[in-house]
Amino acid sequence: MLTCFCFQGTVLDGHALILQLCHVKNNDRVKEKVGEDQSSTKLIVRNVAFEATEKELRQLFSPFGQVKSLRLPTRFGKYRGFAFVEYVTKQETKNALQALSNTNLYGRHLV
Repeated sequence: MLTCFCFQGTVLDGHALILQLCHVKNNDRVKEKVGEDQSSTKLIVRNVAFEATEKELRQLFSPFGQVKSLRLPTRFGKYRGFAFVEYVTKQETKNALQALSNTNLYGRHLV
């Protein structure tokens, strides 16, 4: 989980990255999600800041495994606030979900 902090303060496309952990009272929801469907290599990441780029998200998710694909859907030329991340293996997906469950990007808690 601490590997994502290596990007703290890094300037990317003119923006300084600020990463911080979100302290959740109950982490059971993440455990339920991880245990629920272990057959998938895809993650849906909600609450992504509109100013976040595909490059920034790729850098955030790549320390946990090889990112097979990453997609930020747009509407009318603007990002819609969510992303799809696909890893090569199920274990990489599980590792990313557990490690990034309490992560903020641009002040928004990634869900």
